[in-house]
Formats: sequence, C-alpha cells, structure tokens
Amino acid sequence: MTSTLAQSTQTGPGVRGPRRGTRVVAWVLVGILAFVALVFGADSALRSYAENRMKAEIEQALPSGVSTPGLSVTVRGFSFLAQYLRGGFAQVDVDAPAIVTSRGSVAASLEASDVRIDRSFRTPPVLGSLAGTLRVNQSAVNSLVALPDPTASIRLSSSTVTYLATTQVLGVPIDYSAAVRPVADGPVVKLFPRTVNVESGPVHFDVKSLLGDLMSGKPIDVCIAPYLPEGLTVGDIDISRGKATVDFRAADFALDERTFQRHSACPKS
Repeated sequence: MTSTLAQSTQTGPGVRGPRRGTRVVAWVLVGILAFVALVFGADSALRSYAENRMKAEIEQALPSGVSTPGLSVTVRGFSFLAQYLRGGFAQVDVDAPAIVTSRGSVAASLEASDVRIDRSFRTPPVLGSLAGTLRVNQSAVNSLVALPDPTASIRLSSSTVTYLATTQVLGVPIDYSAAVRPVADGPVVKLFPRTVNVESGPVHFDVKSLLGDLMSGKPIDVCIAPYLPEGLTVGDIDISRGKATVDFRAADFALDERTFQRHSACPKS
C-alpha cells in the first residue's frame, strides 16, 4: 500500500508539469508571433506612407504640362522603420510607364541609392546617386523632336537614327535620307555620319551640297543640356528597330521644383 501511494504521489505532479510547461511555451510563441505581426504591420504601413509621399513630391516637382500616370515608388530593404529612423533609405525604385507631355510620351525607370529624407517629409528627398533608363518609340520621337522640316521624319533602326526629308532642286522634288550613329558625351550627343542616300529624284544629285557638314566625316555635336535638369547626364544610347533606350545618371539629385527648372549650359565651342 505504501508503494502504491508513493507511485501515485510521483505520477500526479509528473503529468501536470509537462502540460503546464506546454501551455507556457504556447503563450510565449503566441506573444512572439503577435509582436512580429505588429512590427511587420507597422513597417508596411510606414513604408506605404513614405512611398506615397515621395510619389507626391515627384509629381509636384514636374514642370507644368507634364504628368506621370501609373507612377510608382518602391522603398527596398528591411526594416523600413530602422532606415526611416536613420534618415535615409538604401534603395528606392521609381517606375514611370508614361511621362506625358503635350507633344508625346516616354517611359522611364530609375534606381536611387542613399536616399536622404527629412523624417517629417516637409522637404523633398535627395538622391545620393541614381541610375535610370528612358525608353521611347519611333512615333514618340517624331512627336517630341522639333525637326527643321515639318514634312521630315526620323526612323530608328539598328544603332542608327535616320533623317528622311524632301527638298526641291530647280523645282524637282528630291527625297533623301541621312543616317547617323548617336553617342553621348556629357551634355553633348555626337552624331557620327553613316550613310546618305537619295531615295528618289535625279541620281546625279550632289547630296554634299544639301547636307554640308554631315558629309565631312566629322561628328556633329548636338547639345542636350538645355533639355536636362541640372546634374543629370546621359550615358549609353541604344538604338534598335522602332525604339530607343537612353541611360542617365546623377549624384546628389534633389526632387524639388528648382532641380527641374535649372538646366546646364552648353559647352563653349
């Protein structure tokens, strides 16, 4: 009988102990999961708020008459809250599927690093460095570029931009084309002559008299600085059939109205 009582005394606490321990572990896990959910929820909400604020800053900084339907801003990295408290984000991606003007539209995307912010968002963010891409198709090029001849057009093909136009020589219409290869050089785009052809008209027509410097073999410099916000430079220009892709970059680029209103000067010749 004594043996039986001893077994009962040992068995009772032994059964209740593990059950109590299991409940404690379960409550601890629930608490941890709730805390993690709270942190992720707050992080996500703050991230969304910051993305919307930066999107609004970009739209407000754009020149009059320019809109960006579908514009999106994405802040990368975790934790957002830790980055926010430091006053900067490691990486921010911006995608503009359409930058619309009265003359046409282009698409652009950029990746910004070391994005410095005012935690109150009262002042626009400053991009420590950015690299982006501008994408434009042939029809948009013809809409956006002001050509000297309103009847002329531009054709995009492999690595070349071709200018097609018509002129009158002694009352005879001459259709001609001039192809060049564009290469960016800072604020200047150099146009290297490739081919010049008379499409229709007298085959003996001297195109050199018509195109002048384009037939000299030397590149023609076209300054694009007046069209770029100050501090933005053009990198590679890739031309393919029917479309063009232009890379651009900048450092310490502030997303405010003054940045987009200031432009670099053309180099002195």
